[in-house]
Amino acid sequence: MRPTQDREIVGLQALRAFAAVAVVLHHALRASTVNAPADLPLLPSLLPAWLIEAGAGGVDVFFILSGFLMVYISGSYVQGRRPVSHFLQQRVLRVWPMYALVTLFALKPALMHWWATGERGFNLSAERLGGLLLLPSFNERHLIQPIVGVGWTLSYEALFYLCFAAAILLARQHLFPALCAILAAAFGVGLLLPQSTVWHGFLADPITLEFLFGAAIASFVPWRDRSPMGSVLLVIAGLALFGLFSALGLIPTGWRCVSFGVAAALLFVGVLRLEGRLTWPRWVVMLGNASYSIYLVHVLVIYQLIPYAERAVRKYQLVLSADLLALMLTAAGVGVGLACYFLLEKPITTWLMRKPRGGAPAVLPVSVRPR
Repeated sequence: MRPTQDREIVGLQALRAFAAVAVVLHHALRASTVNAPADLPLLPSLLPAWLIEAGAGGVDVFFILSGFLMVYISGSYVQGRRPVSHFLQQRVLRVWPMYALVTLFALKPALMHWWATGERGFNLSAERLGGLLLLPSFNERHLIQPIVGVGWTLSYEALFYLCFAAAILLARQHLFPALCAILAAAFGVGLLLPQSTVWHGFLADPITLEFLFGAAIASFVPWRDRSPMGSVLLVIAGLALFGLFSALGLIPTGWRCVSFGVAAALLFVGVLRLEGRLTWPRWVVMLGNASYSIYLVHVLVIYQLIPYAERAVRKYQLVLSADLLALMLTAAGVGVGLACYFLLEKPITTWLMRKPRGGAPAVLPVSVRPR
């Protein structure tokens, strides 16, 4: 396995920005088309349905990025200079505080209803509240989705962190094979569980292979000082495959990892190989820094604004297209996400990372440090 470094890779921020905005646009377009209120008078979208669905591939980019990054920053843990507990602490401090805050905000209607009527709604059940700890649960449609809808991806992130920590403990000199074996074991356990259980659906989903794609790229794929033309072709191929697989309807299948996962891997390697050859605009880097907050809050923002859009269209007799509404919702989701990053995520994460805990301050590598 290639030695890892803590040198910043600016292209990762560009990939984060792309992934976050793609997911926001995907959900905004769905909110203004297939999920729009039936009586909301909008001009129909000019975009084909497959293009609307292609934005969901941002999730796959995030998974591959996570797998890559864990290997990239693992040097001090593999070499024994830092304990595995430090790795897990860093991950918890980076992911959980903002997720908990957004989840509590999303629970506000249920809590107010409980306060007013004494009736505990569906989201206040013990199983649903377990989502605060990133435990998977079924929603009312029996889909694996926590209170904050996008949180299902964070449950997989948590699983990967635990498997990665176990791989370091068990076989740090053979990290990638150990990681493959542990994730395969988790997949096998999922297959053995009753199909009606949430843990079967969660563990037996091959989407975890996308983390291995990222880990393999960090471990074995040469990406420094490569031909820029080949890199551009990889980026184009990745984007084209997102569109092709969307058009073929291969997104919802259980083996999404071999459609969107492969497309995301090609895009990822292409951007990575352009490191040092491109100067990314500062606003792209800023969006990358804020991508976690944008990702967490955007669905809440979009569906909070839909009723206001409906009232405005009716009151002022507006002629509004579904595509224009989607762009407005996207701008709002990104804008609120940026505000949450600068006002909440960045100061909270910086404070937690600098706060001593029985030793030296916890400091993130530069490649993942909030700025």
